[in-house]
Amino acid sequence: MAGHLRAGRAGGPDTLSSALSVLDRGRNAVLSSKVKRGLVAGLVAISLPALAACAASYGAETQQPYTPSDGVWANSDGLELRNILAVSPKDGSATLIGTILNGGSRDDRLVNVTFRGGRAAFGTSPITLPAREPRVLGVDSSLGRAVPVALEGSPLKSGLVVPLTFEFERAGSVTLDVLVVPDQGPYATVPAPGATLRPTVSAPPVPATPSPKAEDHGGH
Repeated sequence: MAGHLRAGRAGGPDTLSSALSVLDRGRNAVLSSKVKRGLVAGLVAISLPALAACAASYGAETQQPYTPSDGVWANSDGLELRNILAVSPKDGSATLIGTILNGGSRDDRLVNVTFRGGRAAFGTSPITLPAREPRVLGVDSSLGRAVPVALEGSPLKSGLVVPLTFEFERAGSVTLDVLVVPDQGPYATVPAPGATLRPTVSAPPVPATPSPKAEDHGGH
């Protein structure tokens, strides 16, 4: 019995050390597992709001109309004005470009475009806006041939923003802050304001020579 006790005492420290070592490893494993779980939980807690914010931001962007140009846009009573822009070859004049889509079921007409200190001139006046169809202004595009629209006035200077009021027969008036850009780069092919005001219907040809009756009269 005493021998067992001695043996136990002699081997006690080693046995105790081994037992403590095992306990320490177990405790460390448990702590390590808890720490890992805590880190994962922390990362999830941090990531979820960020992901939610990204998702909310992404959704917000996709729900907003996007205009891939320098032009501005507006909606009014079924009419959609898109990419409205003034392209200026020199101060005091510009060609108005853009597209007006009549998304309604009834035709409308663009009667006038006004702004302080200037005026607008159409190639055809008023500009008809058929239901469910686009009407292109200023320069031809894949949506169709353009109706010429020229602007004249001292506020028209490259880099400035000019409030233009579009007056429609049915939809009323819409005012847009339209940017004036130089006819350079992507706008280099936009027709000059004077060139856009070409007649849409050919005038009857002028006789090249006077009539015989006029010649006889001249002879007397």
